[in-house]
Amino acid sequence: MGVLTKEDIVERIRQIKNMSPQEIEAKIWELMKEHNISEHAAALLLAEELGVSLSEGGALMKIGDLVPGMTDVNIVGRVIKKYPPREYTKRDGSVGRVASLIIYDDTGRARVVLWDGKVGEYYEKVQIGDIVKVLDAQVRESLSGLPELHVNFRARLIINPDDPRVEDIPPLEAVKIATYTRRPIKELSDGDRFVEVRGTIAKIYRVLVYDACPECKRKVDYDPGMNVWICPEHGEVQAMKITILDFGIDDGTGYIRATLFGDDAEELLGVGAEEIAERLKELEGMGSTLKEAARKLAEEEFYRLVGREIIVRGNVVEDRFLGLILRASSWEEVDYTREIARAREELRKVLKEVL
Repeated sequence: MGVLTKEDIVERIRQIKNMSPQEIEAKIWELMKEHNISEHAAALLLAEELGVSLSEGGALMKIGDLVPGMTDVNIVGRVIKKYPPREYTKRDGSVGRVASLIIYDDTGRARVVLWDGKVGEYYEKVQIGDIVKVLDAQVRESLSGLPELHVNFRARLIINPDDPRVEDIPPLEAVKIATYTRRPIKELSDGDRFVEVRGTIAKIYRVLVYDACPECKRKVDYDPGMNVWICPEHGEVQAMKITILDFGIDDGTGYIRATLFGDDAEELLGVGAEEIAERLKELEGMGSTLKEAARKLAEEEFYRLVGREIIVRGNVVEDRFLGLILRASSWEEVDYTREIARAREELRKVLKEVL
């Protein structure tokens, strides 16, 4: 099956719901404005809301079309990063596993979250650079700004599939240039998206872990009477621990506060969420508040990160109290060979303009 265009989707809705094209276009326009998404994504979302099935197993689309709440989506992307599996405790006391991948296409990036049996089924088989086709997944919100494709018992992966979208996916060596723009910190402003900053970690503000809803990643509360975790939006859930790392980065042109979440934060810290939670608990037991413990842990055990040069990618938001914040979706070590090649290319462009 080929990729469904917006016009294809409009026609399918018209046929099934007996709506006029004008009425469908008006609703698509409303969804575009409400969610700040493309026409294609809005058409897909409208079909979802109306219960119109676009194809068996879901409509073919690209990562840039994804909107939280979509189900049965069908996405193709190349694996750029793998995070190791980690354990969590289920409601019945048994231990589950969760792992994640970062994939990309020519329109953006997404996180693929593998749950329980899907970890054993796919994680070791998938390698960085492979193309994966994600079928029947659910799209959920992410603190980092990346859409999350959750692969549970219904969803599945096909590794290196035969799919027309594969031809549009850039190779690994080109993806960083294709999807993110390197910017000096002094030029960043509220609302900037898909920016990349190279700089030195100048300060570690806090290291924190919280119990979160696996659906929306928001903080959940424990009800000791019922022995369950409660999410205000999703009710009783299986809580999972998420790490938050707040740090400052300086690139010589300016300074900005950055925030990393989950696997990315743990990878930079070199410590898992459970270990961080135990250390915070120890500090609280010694009389510190949670806020004081998070700051003390950062200062005493992770000061070693100060002075480390890294590349951080994400979106810029304005906080009314803290100013500009880079809400990071990923980070990586500086590859100096690639940086030299980048500098040479920029120099060639400058010389071409002046000569």
